[in-house]
Amino acid sequence: MRLRVYHRTRYTYPTPAKESHNEARLMPLSDEDQTCLDFRLSTTPPTRVFAYDLPTGRVHHFHLRPPHTELTIHAESLVVTHRRDPFQGLQLATDDSAFYNLEAVRQRYYEYLAPTDRVHLHPETDRIAVVAHKQTGASTASFLIALTRLLYRVLSYTPGATNVNSTIQHVLEHKSGVCQDFAHLMLAICRRQGIPARYVSGYLYTGERRTDNTVTTEESGQEILPLEAGDGAGTIDRSLQSNSGEVSPEAFVGGDAMHAWVECLLPSGEWRGFDPTNNQVTNDYYVKVHYGRDYGDVPPLRGVYRGPFAHSMDVSVRVVREG
Repeated sequence: MRLRVYHRTRYTYPTPAKESHNEARLMPLSDEDQTCLDFRLSTTPPTRVFAYDLPTGRVHHFHLRPPHTELTIHAESLVVTHRRDPFQGLQLATDDSAFYNLEAVRQRYYEYLAPTDRVHLHPETDRIAVVAHKQTGASTASFLIALTRLLYRVLSYTPGATNVNSTIQHVLEHKSGVCQDFAHLMLAICRRQGIPARYVSGYLYTGERRTDNTVTTEESGQEILPLEAGDGAGTIDRSLQSNSGEVSPEAFVGGDAMHAWVECLLPSGEWRGFDPTNNQVTNDYYVKVHYGRDYGDVPPLRGVYRGPFAHSMDVSVRVVREG
């Protein structure tokens, strides 16, 4: 599928800000699931944009010295996605759990097995894993599919119920959250089970709709770390997609801003995506941008500036299918 992504973030300040230093993680990856054909990033006021590469994706960075009351970041991407049938190649019958007991696997993928500030390995998550195991076959892939389905049914997708700093304990207690929370909880469960799992940020094609998502904060002080949570709204079809991969994109949530899901390492050595927010094994509607241990590794925008803490942030994302 050929997808063009338009992403605009606009910060406005009540009094001028200056000395603004920013990082952007907005450029889609190129890997076995997708190819990024084009990417452009610009700012208003204009400034020179630099970039460096990490194994997890490309990071752009820029700074603005002059005072300004508004900063807009425009990113445009053109991506071709390849994985139309997400179930192709999945082992759904054979018990392959011995792979995760190998010391070499534990050593190599330790960072995706260890707890983080946002992914605490709560023993309470074991109860969820037990239920998922009872609903599935012997293979790891079948367990992950059952876990995806279970989290989708147990948790309520509720924009505004949490923020970027909400804990897994909070999500477990209230049984609600947004895509970031669904992903963090699934990471905790998988890592407790010894399955290397990583957090993925990206975009999701949800048809030809467009919605703006505005976040406003009012605080006081001299410096701020502006972050985007990135979650949309909509209705969901209450069933896991069919093996053919055919599902209406309008049934997805999370396409109005950046989305988040989980990739798990399978015994085949392949990383495969699971989206508990939408009850999906990821397919060619998904565009990966960055991955990491949790949200803290992949925020779309991160920066500091001198000026008022009070500011507003307006995020607009549009994903369009071409051809």
